[in-house]
Amino acid sequence: MRITLRHKYDTFVYCKKQHQLTNMSFDEKSKIWRGPVRASRFGPKDSVGTVLLKYLLENPEHKAQICFQSGIELTNRQVALFSIQIAEYFQKQLQIPQGTIIGLCAGNSDYVTPLFLGSLLAGLTLSTLDPSFGVNGIKHIYAITRPRLMFCDGKIYTKMKQALDECDLHSTVIYTVRNHIEGVPSIEDFLKYTSQINPSLYKAVNLQQGPNQVAAILCSSGTTGLPKGVNMSHAALLALGESMLNDKPCENLLCFSSLYWLSGVIGIMRSILTKTTYIISEAPFCPEDFFAIVERYRVAAVLGPPSHMALCFTSNMLSECDLSSIVDYAVGGSRVSYSLIEKFQKYAPNATYKVAYGTSEVCVIVSSGMVEPTNSVGFLKANVEVKIINAHGESMGPNEVGEICIRTKLPWAGYFNNPKATKAIYDDDLWIHSGDMGYFNNAMQLYIVDRKKDILKYNNFHYTPSSIERVLSQIPGVADVCVVGIPDDCMGSLPAAAVIKCINSDVNELQIHEYASEHLEHFEQLRGGIHFLEDFPRTVSGKTIRREVATICEQLRKIK
Repeated sequence: MRITLRHKYDTFVYCKKQHQLTNMSFDEKSKIWRGPVRASRFGPKDSVGTVLLKYLLENPEHKAQICFQSGIELTNRQVALFSIQIAEYFQKQLQIPQGTIIGLCAGNSDYVTPLFLGSLLAGLTLSTLDPSFGVNGIKHIYAITRPRLMFCDGKIYTKMKQALDECDLHSTVIYTVRNHIEGVPSIEDFLKYTSQINPSLYKAVNLQQGPNQVAAILCSSGTTGLPKGVNMSHAALLALGESMLNDKPCENLLCFSSLYWLSGVIGIMRSILTKTTYIISEAPFCPEDFFAIVERYRVAAVLGPPSHMALCFTSNMLSECDLSSIVDYAVGGSRVSYSLIEKFQKYAPNATYKVAYGTSEVCVIVSSGMVEPTNSVGFLKANVEVKIINAHGESMGPNEVGEICIRTKLPWAGYFNNPKATKAIYDDDLWIHSGDMGYFNNAMQLYIVDRKKDILKYNNFHYTPSSIERVLSQIPGVADVCVVGIPDDCMGSLPAAAVIKCINSDVNELQIHEYASEHLEHFEQLRGGIHFLEDFPRTVSGKTIRREVATICEQLRKIK
């Protein structure tokens, strides 16, 4: 498959100094790129729970967490004590054996971190979901993982009980995490348990299956269909944590993601491992809350998807707020446009903007780097291998676009109870086929072109929605853009753009057409139309659901 590359990457000359800095290598015979090789800092008997507890107790009086809505502040010692109480209650009061699956469907609140850590200390497996899912979404996941206990926000208790009953999980006991209901068990039952063990002397369980025991079952993104349960081992999460140990400590970190998404796990782990105060919000992201939290707590570090940044431009409060405290903005989870960063930097001028690439299936961060005009996703991280393959499965060299395949030193346990889906992306040589199309340039920087399923064809010319989006996002007044294909019997797929305007923007259809005519190839022109929307259908993690945007654009085109 040939795809037009928007930059002339043949001008990139391999730089020996850069190679020495990244310690990456490329094997010309096997055509495999490799990140630096590093020994683990953790021992073979370590679990995620033991490591996080150790770091908490190294600085017990440090402020671990602040909740924006409740105002409750917890020290490291308090988080450690609550976590141990929860683990002990699981083991001694409820006698829940290791490996038992525990469900969690809740937003961020005071006791979610202790519940996460307590489950890990007890050797349990946490199956997570976001509370915004409806009854059918809850049924889909928990009919697969079938948790023995369920923790949820009190506000969704009714739909949670309905969903579990319809899955024949009548014996699953539901506990509320907040918004408690009279007569319904709650997390407070666990916190009333008095552990006789000094936190500094507490010993977590030895994992029965060792470091490859599954710690959590998180959901795949769900952008191309219903989410699947992704098994994540203690070893994989520890490898993820190791990549954070070199992060520069900041005073505090803000992340809106619940534990449904890997970034929610990263938020907890990064704050504990780097001795950073974690700022949480019980409510989902909205620009006004984001501005208020940054200003109130002088937030130094932010972790979130690019959609959060884009939504800031739809609020008339952006020009009035003070974001100067932000010095570290890590953005990832979906396509990151440099033009979006340029626009946002005017309001948060002191921030360093970093991009990271990874998948839930791989668990670890595959590559990372500074956001730059070429839209690279950086260099490979430690102990990661990548190859680029064509449609025939043949490995390709630099500047050749193909599917990105990823391998780490850790075996993957696959999708929970779904061997068919696992086999479809996990081959016998332990390569995970990401479904992302991309390439390396001569300087060993990785680039993502688009999702394999999203690449479209107009009049026999391949085009990628994301490459068109990068161009259109440069237009002043455009906050976010999603490009889709409108089916056409003769030409295949007509490029169409759904656009979200910045607040008070007067950008119009003619201006966008003129800009596209000047900056896009003839087969990339927006023959499917330009459609202005208030927002895009998104997953709860903030990723745009392209197939739903396509349906909206098709309907609007018929009306026009």
